[in-house]
Amino acid sequence: MKEKKGLEAPVHTDFRGEIRRYNIKGAKFSIIFTKPGMLRSGDSHPVPQYDLILKGEFEITLRKNGKDIVIKKGPNELIVIPPHIPHLFRSLTDTVMIEWWEGPFEAEYYRPYRRLVEDQFRKHKTR
Repeated sequence: MKEKKGLEAPVHTDFRGEIRRYNIKGAKFSIIFTKPGMLRSGDSHPVPQYDLILKGEFEITLRKNGKDIVIKKGPNELIVIPPHIPHLFRSLTDTVMIEWWEGPFEAEYYRPYRRLVEDQFRKHKTR
């Protein structure tokens, strides 16, 4: 099979893992690798968000009706996060997932969850 040029994804790497963003014929999605114990998100979106876990396990905290709801999801499980629902992902193992949105990407931080993500960055810098 011949490799096509131009499909290389921009890669963002930090101490938590890496994110590769793709735009293939207008289909925009990310493939995200996350190390154990690391946090991602801490935000909400005006459109549904979809996450398909390919490998590993996440603990996901969702803010619904004024309460934090914690769920665990693992390989081959699809997570559908409704619009305007704050969410926080905590990787329990090495994880790989595909993530996409039902519309253009827009995010608004949910401060209580986002603070946890930012604290993770501060702690990492002091090491």
